[in-house]
Amino acid sequence: MIEECKARYIDLVIAKSISRFARNTLDCLQYARELKAKQVAIYFEKENIHTMDAS
Repeated sequence: MIEECKARYIDLVIAKSISRFARNTLDCLQYARELKAKQVAIYFEKENIHTMDAS
């Protein structure tokens, strides 16, 4: 999925929670930064976090 995001086939990833997105915090931050740089948003439903929000 990450490769498809990088190729811009996907522009929004919806995850039930942060824990479902990545195994650990470091991986989560790394993927979130990589995807944001490619203009791919991530929405974490449980935490109500959207990576493209300004706040």
